[in-house]
Order: sequence, then C-alpha cells, then structure tokens
Amino acid sequence: MLSSLLSWLVALPVLMIFNRIRGGGMSSLTDRLPGRALYYVAAIVGGLAGSLLSLELGLVVFLGFLFWGAPGWGLWFDLHRHDDQQRNDPRRNDLFVRVIDALSFGSDYAAMFFRLGAFVLPMLAAWSAWSGASPWLGFAAVPFGLLGVGAYELRWRTTWGNTLSELLVGALWWALILVMYLAAPG
Repeated sequence: MLSSLLSWLVALPVLMIFNRIRGGGMSSLTDRLPGRALYYVAAIVGGLAGSLLSLELGLVVFLGFLFWGAPGWGLWFDLHRHDDQQRNDPRRNDLFVRVIDALSFGSDYAAMFFRLGAFVLPMLAAWSAWSGASPWLGFAAVPFGLLGVGAYELRWRTTWGNTLSELLVGALWWALILVMYLAAPG
C-alpha cells in the first residue's frame, strides 16, 4: 500500500497538467485528435488510478471523470465578472444551464459548486457500492465543490487565468481519488 501511495504522489503533477489539457490547454495538440480532449484525459486519469491504485478504482474514475466533464460549464466560471456581456449568450437557453441557474438562485458561486460537486456524486456512490466504502464517502463532493469554486475565484486574483484554476482542480481530482482509495476497506 505504501508503494501505491508513493506512486500516487508522483501522479499529482500529471493529473494537474492533464486536467488543464481537458480544459483547453494545449489545444494545438488536442485539436488534431478526433473527439474531445476529455475522452483522452479521462482514459489517462482512469489508467493512472487503475495502474497505481486498483483496477476497479481506475474503471470507476474513468467513467466518473467522463460524466463529470461531459456537461458544459455554463457561464458560471467567471463568477459574475462578465454578467453584462453574457446576457444574450445562447448558452443561457440550454436546459442544463437553466436547471443549475434555478438551483443556485442565480448565484454563479452556487452554480459552480453544484457543477463541480454534484457531478462527482455518481462516481462516489458507484465506488461505495463496488468497494464497500462507507456511503458517507459521498460527502467528499462538498469540499471538492467548495475548493473548486475557490480555485475559480483564485484565477481572477492572479495573472494565470484558467490555467491556475484547472491545475488546482486537477489537484482536487488527485486528492479525491486518493480519498476514494483510502475509503475502501481492506
């Protein structure tokens, strides 16, 4: 187990960089590939978890990362900084955006929290059911969502922009996968 944990530590910068790639970094590379960068990154993240921690966890993480990354990010990642420019944005009419906006009562902060946290819940539930981990593992979605919102807020306070937020969310994914691994009995 200790060697798995040490190996997982080495995976931290890899997850950070690949989450940035998922978010649009290195588009000169990923635009040449068929489909979305999300598909390739999910395979890499799942493959790392599967090869370094457990095959079952890798499969759940692969599917969970795909589910988490597939829906759009709406107009919330700006955290109300561009609301005037986005009034007529066609994405406002998407059902997904309207549902999240309704749940968040119009707050970009609450919407980002729901967007980040709620979409890891199926993965956490699947891992709990498969591995025998406590169903309380689902509460890991709360700090994941809160810290993710903090990462997007921090992007506005530095010159790094989306690069910083996506690197930090990649680190959150690393930590979440580690928590899942440690939560499994045995």
